[in-house]
Amino acid sequence: MSKDPPLAKLIQRYINGDSRACEQLLSYREYRQRVIRIAHKQTRGHTISWEDAAQTAHEKVFQALKKRDFCPERGDFLPWAGTVAKFAIIDLMRKEKQKYCRSLDEHIPGTDILLSDTVADDFNLSDVVERTHLVFQVKKAIAALDQQYPKRGYLLMWQGKVQGKTYTQVAAELGITQSAVSKRWKELTARIADKFGLLPDGDNKPEDKGKQGQKNRQTRSNLNW
Repeated sequence: MSKDPPLAKLIQRYINGDSRACEQLLSYREYRQRVIRIAHKQTRGHTISWEDAAQTAHEKVFQALKKRDFCPERGDFLPWAGTVAKFAIIDLMRKEKQKYCRSLDEHIPGTDILLSDTVADDFNLSDVVERTHLVFQVKKAIAALDQQYPKRGYLLMWQGKVQGKTYTQVAAELGITQSAVSKRWKELTARIADKFGLLPDGDNKPEDKGKQGQKNRQTRSNLNW
């Protein structure tokens, strides 16, 4: 059973340009386990996979080694590498979030409405952003639902909601009754919640009349006009 070469020698060989030392460092058990553990912890509840995070961490650690940022006199390699890995992953998630936020400046397909302008406070979408970064997909889903059910007026209702319009105003624009607007709004919120798993009974579709009342009660606390 082969033993790993001494860590200090591996590091020095890598700094000196030995490509095999890079492979051996990557497979060094304690280092690999530390990076994987950090990647799992930092990406929990995030859309970035731990594998991608670990890959980024490895790259940053080896870049820092190449630049001779690691000084053995100041401490052990593994804690140092863990710190570099952690901040590399944090930086990766920060950049991903910035990229995501910039996407909110895009328009909903086929409209002149900015995605950021359609975020309703009482939908708790800010919480969704923090948990899953799904706001952009939710906004696109609204546009898709509007195209799929063009006679339901989903996009117009959502736009009216954001603009602070009343049921009466939206009903007048759609040429339907206030009760119909209320019913369609519940349909829209249930479809979105079902699509993105925001309800406990995620397998139940809005068309399932037997479960509709329960779904409406579950969404009412977060989605009230």
